[in-house]
Amino acid sequence: MPDRLHTYAAAILADWFGERSERAYKLVRIVDDGAMPVYVASSDAGTLALAVTHLWEPESDPAAEDARQMMEERLSGGNVRGPHIVWVPPRGFVPPSEPEASDFVMRLQLAAAPMQPGTRNEVDLPVKVQLAKVREEGGYASVIGGLSRFWTNITDRVSGTVHVNSMEIRRVSQIESTREALYERIGEIAKTLTLKDAVEFETVESWTVQRLSGEPLGETGFAIAQSPPKVDPADGTLMRRLVRKRLKDANEALAAVDADVKGVGLIAIYEYAEHENVGSFVKSLDPGLYAKLSVVAAVVDGEVRPIFTPRA
Repeated sequence: MPDRLHTYAAAILADWFGERSERAYKLVRIVDDGAMPVYVASSDAGTLALAVTHLWEPESDPAAEDARQMMEERLSGGNVRGPHIVWVPPRGFVPPSEPEASDFVMRLQLAAAPMQPGTRNEVDLPVKVQLAKVREEGGYASVIGGLSRFWTNITDRVSGTVHVNSMEIRRVSQIESTREALYERIGEIAKTLTLKDAVEFETVESWTVQRLSGEPLGETGFAIAQSPPKVDPADGTLMRRLVRKRLKDANEALAAVDADVKGVGLIAIYEYAEHENVGSFVKSLDPGLYAKLSVVAAVVDGEVRPIFTPRA
């Protein structure tokens, strides 16, 4: 059987295409005879066939993949019901051992329990950040790790030159007020530092959890979207190779399916959907790999990012 994550991603794509075309599409069957599963959705306008796959190779890190599968089943057997996807950011992985695994389950269930169908939330996970003052002059923050893309926001709040080590943070909350509170906290702590002082403080990183609008093909459990921690989505050579192979396999799988509209869904792992660049990898390839496809889209952090869509 196809991975639960593929089924959920296909349902998200079918819902998105239905909204775009003003038709209600519903998954009705899976064709799994080739290198890639094809999901067929129907509406009063016709049929939609979607070849769905992921842009990573799970077998490159067997330990992380085993932990992911075990955590999926543990979450699916818990008290929180309804189809959910947990989006693990780049470099992230679900904890493989105790007590971290039980803490993760508790935090995730608390975040997922109040969610309504078709909504997204964030689960906060404990991490530590280190600060060190390296110069009295400068008014500058040198930031590594998950906060590095926000270094200017942090720089605005420090005096002197401060080094910020946020390597434990894989993804900061998407909520702007939460981010601002973290920048302010760093600034306040930095003000107490004297030259060569170093401190560590506890904060959280935030992963996305998504509840689907329905139960596609009867699936109700948890799916975890997690690439091997060593995979870098900015590695153009790796991503281009994977995209090329996935599109080739998708064309082969879709050739055996009769449908009015055919498309491909590429599940990708990025911190935030707006930072994905899957389209640039697709468009750099031989156009013959996508010329016969009406839809090519990435599914990232709970959102659909269209690359090619029908004109009408």
